[in-house]
Amino acid sequence: MSEVVEPEEHVDVQPEAVRRPEIRVRLGRLLAELVIVFIGVYAAFALNEYRAAQAEELHRAQIRDALLSEIEDIVFRTKRVSSNMPQQVAALDSLIAAGARPPLSPMLEPVRMEAHMWEATLQSGGLNLLDVETLYQISAFYNILNAGFEQLGQMRYLSETVLLPNLNAGPDEFYDPETGALQPKYQWYIYGLRRMTWLAEEATQQGEQLLTDLKVDG
Repeated sequence: MSEVVEPEEHVDVQPEAVRRPEIRVRLGRLLAELVIVFIGVYAAFALNEYRAAQAEELHRAQIRDALLSEIEDIVFRTKRVSSNMPQQVAALDSLIAAGARPPLSPMLEPVRMEAHMWEATLQSGGLNLLDVETLYQISAFYNILNAGFEQLGQMRYLSETVLLPNLNAGPDEFYDPETGALQPKYQWYIYGLRRMTWLAEEATQQGEQLLTDLKVDG
């Protein structure tokens, strides 16, 4: 009985030269897909960054405009004080120097300008949207303004506790009978007027410069 010989299984072995192009094609497709994914992610990131920058710039512009409006109103008032107060102080000095003993008018009206926008900027984290130089200028302006309010408050307190109770007393209560100068007890009055004049002038000067810089920055 003869042996049956099965046919050999044909194995299709591609030459190395044939497989290499296929590998390069597959790698090329993979790299292309990676590039597309990378571009998509980068574009989304760039879009988010752009939108965030736009939102930040809008917020910054809103803060700047609101501060401009508030500071313009404050400067309008401090300019009026810095224009009128020196005349009043000079008139009082002239009368005292001439030997007259003019009555001292109590300062009883509460005067306060609320810095709502500046306070809101501090509380909302808006400081991060302002550059260091602008932040320093704004802070200095509101500090000098607060010093003026403190001086006004002191003048009002002394008017109520020291001046008003003696308002009907004779001139000798307020002035030295021999020299005509203010009694030491009331020298705070003329000192306070002079200090308020300086503070109003300083606030006006700083405020006008700040307004110019904010408008240029805008």
